[in-house]
Amino acid sequence: MTRPTVQQGDFDNNDVRLLQQMLRDMNYPVGDIDGDFGPVTEAALVTYQKDHMIGDPEGVCGVNTWAALEAQFGDLDGLRSEESIADYVNDTYGTAHSSMDPQEQLDALAAAANEQLTAAGVPYVPIAFGDAGTNWAIFDWRPWAVTVNRDLYVNAQANGEAAENMDTIYHESRHSEQWWTIARLLAGLYDMDGPAIHAHTELNLDIANLAVDYPILESNTTTTAAIAWYEQNFGVSPVPAGVDPPREADAGATGGSVKRQVREYVEGGPATGRRVLRRDDEDASEIRYLQELLIYRGFTPGDVDGDFGPKTEAAVKAFQASRGLEDDGLVGQLTWEALLP
Repeated sequence: MTRPTVQQGDFDNNDVRLLQQMLRDMNYPVGDIDGDFGPVTEAALVTYQKDHMIGDPEGVCGVNTWAALEAQFGDLDGLRSEESIADYVNDTYGTAHSSMDPQEQLDALAAAANEQLTAAGVPYVPIAFGDAGTNWAIFDWRPWAVTVNRDLYVNAQANGEAAENMDTIYHESRHSEQWWTIARLLAGLYDMDGPAIHAHTELNLDIANLAVDYPILESNTTTTAAIAWYEQNFGVSPVPAGVDPPREADAGATGGSVKRQVREYVEGGPATGRRVLRRDDEDASEIRYLQELLIYRGFTPGDVDGDFGPKTEAAVKAFQASRGLEDDGLVGQLTWEALLP
């Protein structure tokens, strides 16, 4: 999708909102996510452009800046965007929380996940019950499929944890996006054909052959992130021996959490009904979101690691004091309302 150029002076603009969201998720402070391109958004954009050596005029989000953002986040209309996650939740919430047969529920979740994959250009991924070992669900690149543990799925439904099923299936389907990127970069940057990609990575041969038709021809943050992910998980490089991998800036964050979106969907807004967080809480996904928001507001909680330890607590207290709230380190309704964009 070609997005229009946006710059200071554009107001109540959805493309500006998206730009602000992307910059926020990479810890560039933009102020409120309001669609108004003011001086704070411009300053954040200029810093991002300098950090990544982007060719657009400073403070102008044009074709080069949008391309860089897409490289860092994947297709902005695909699985990685907050909007797409919200659409997935909207499409599946009623079904996932219904008394339908588990197979019918899973089919609906699979269809919604594949709709997002298709928008990101990723080949269709079968998602079905089967032998996932002790895992809740697992994506396997060799048959190119997501296998879901039926017992864990059914137990989650019975225990009121349908959001866990929604989140896990969406998360595992995202791994296909990573593998698709790996295959395309091997085809384009390293001139490997389908059988060579298959032999080197064990990726499904049909998918490897298809990737040759959609090669990545330029080094960018997507290729760097994909290579780093592969090396971290498999302990070897996906590229042929003796060839230097492309080097570019680090990739940014990858969008929102399905479980967080479910909570907002149910409660009617970002802060309404949100649970209280405190020191040593174990809701890692929600704590990571808290830590991201603290950074966004200019406070330092340490690593974004889902661990509500002393650094995060100190950052919460400092933020509360700055807003005239009781600095007790408990993240309740008033603190959430102050933190959220």
